[in-house]
Amino acid sequence: MLSLILTCIVLIGVGLETEAVYTTECGLLPADFIFLLDSSGSETSVNFLKQVGFLRNFTSRFTIGPNNTQFASVTFSTGVRDDFDLNENQGQQELQNAINKISYMNGETETHLALNFAQQHSISAQFGGRPGVQKYVVVMTDGKSNEPSLTVNYANALKHQPNVTIIALGIGSAVDNAELQAIASDGKHVFTVSNFDLLHVLEKELTDTTCTVCGDEPTDLVFLLDSSGSEGGRNFQQQVQFVSLVVNEFDINPTGTQVGLATFATIGRLQIRLQQYPDKTSLLNAIQHVPYTDGETRTDLGLHIVEHSIFKGHSHHAGARNGAKRFVVVLTDGRSNEEDLTVSAAASLKHHVDEVFVIGIGNSVDQTELKAIATDDGQHVFNVKHFHDLDSIHGNIVKEICEHRIPPPTTTPVPTTVTTTPTTTTTVKPDCGPRPADIVFVLDSSESEKQENFTKQINFVFNFAKRFEIGPKNVQFSTVTFSSEIRNDFYLNTYHHRGDVLHAIQNLKYMGAGTNTSLALKFVRQNSFLPAHGGRQNASHIVIVITDGQSADPTSTAHEASSLKHAVDKVFAIGIGDTLDTNELSAIASDHNPLTVTNFDLLHTIQQSLENAACQS
Repeated sequence: MLSLILTCIVLIGVGLETEAVYTTECGLLPADFIFLLDSSGSETSVNFLKQVGFLRNFTSRFTIGPNNTQFASVTFSTGVRDDFDLNENQGQQELQNAINKISYMNGETETHLALNFAQQHSISAQFGGRPGVQKYVVVMTDGKSNEPSLTVNYANALKHQPNVTIIALGIGSAVDNAELQAIASDGKHVFTVSNFDLLHVLEKELTDTTCTVCGDEPTDLVFLLDSSGSEGGRNFQQQVQFVSLVVNEFDINPTGTQVGLATFATIGRLQIRLQQYPDKTSLLNAIQHVPYTDGETRTDLGLHIVEHSIFKGHSHHAGARNGAKRFVVVLTDGRSNEEDLTVSAAASLKHHVDEVFVIGIGNSVDQTELKAIATDDGQHVFNVKHFHDLDSIHGNIVKEICEHRIPPPTTTPVPTTVTTTPTTTTTVKPDCGPRPADIVFVLDSSESEKQENFTKQINFVFNFAKRFEIGPKNVQFSTVTFSSEIRNDFYLNTYHHRGDVLHAIQNLKYMGAGTNTSLALKFVRQNSFLPAHGGRQNASHIVIVITDGQSADPTSTAHEASSLKHAVDKVFAIGIGDTLDTNELSAIASDHNPLTVTNFDLLHTIQQSLENAACQS
């Protein structure tokens, strides 16, 4: 396994004349977690203890302390109780002892009080909240709050605090999905399970969502700062402060990260060369002394300096290192004076670097121009309303750099006929569980899905299947697609080679019509596992149903689901979106515990959980 180590350093204070530095070797960037635990009457003491167990297991994944990851816990019902603050527990054992003391309260569901307490108390520096460190507020609840309007208001207020992300975990059928969406920072930070016994399913997903792993690849990181007249000296210094915050997250040394910096106004100016400052102290000092120049907005000249003077270097000064990852972060508050030249200079630069991130500040920026400068088809564009908001996104930039810094894993090629999904995989498993496995995916292709979401569904199936050796002696796959009618895409024995199966999955076509789930379940029961179609007597017969809505005939669906479950070893149900019939999904699933996600973009978050469950069945 790739060793991922980052020297995690967090800068404290507004000024940088003296730096308060935390250092430790760790696999993760430092983070502050505040858990808000629902302890209302609907939970019951038994289920509340399952929440506490989830917290215990989740925290055990981290190195605990003021230099690493910190945790706080707040319990709420009719009132709130401060279980412990971020700065109370200095190690793993001390934290676990504190968690074990959390007790059930009983009462109403005053979620808004907990959110307000987190803002006013838990994230504050007095109680351990660290400036510049990402803060995750995790709300766990099994029902709707008693004061929905206040809950949304306090959640919005908390979201506007620097470096705060709110994650909502809903448990059971009584949660209000709309409220969870309103509480969370966005739809990607909402997770639900059908009961408390399934909380463990979310442990990995929550860890993946909140843990930023930073690769140790050599990195050449260059900042380009707008120093034009529209900025002003004070705002320019806030850009400098932002650069210092980002730089301070990395290990600066000749074999790790090296930093360069240029500015632009009427002309472009080289301020700091790559490899000029081999250690963090001297580099941060140099950054603080970068001068403001005033003038026009010749962004093109700044980009030219970055490419030709910093990355290419010249006879007297080294440029980028061979083999190092190359990143550029551009900050600007306005439109360039020479738009065509800027686009041309950006295109040229992108031929010599790995990624370009662009931060637009204020209302005068040209979004089209920002997208032209950035890589990844504009996905690397960030916007803030004011210069003082820059510190709130420095964690986002660090995370992006870290994720793109990780080198590709050792790979097993997939045939080149597969073109729209990444063509490499890390580990290919020869089997799925102690017995051979015959796995049939039943895919909703109804009108409510739309082509775009159906494609995401296909990618989920593709990514699941590519984890295995496929063939008569290993794992076999089949897919059945349904809308108003059903379509048998291929049987278990239609293809005998892994590449052929993956190619077939990737080329599944969207149908678009009704949701005749019952017909699909009936077809699978009567046809998919027949010996003539590849069903093996010594194999586990597994069905995975994926749908985004209620079936057209719930009674028939319930009947066919019951019949199917008597004919196969295991049926899994995956529900997507907020129009699900959880009772129907529970009826389809063998253990009455469906997996659900709030949108198609989150399907990947349950892939490992599904694999684990399917291969243990």
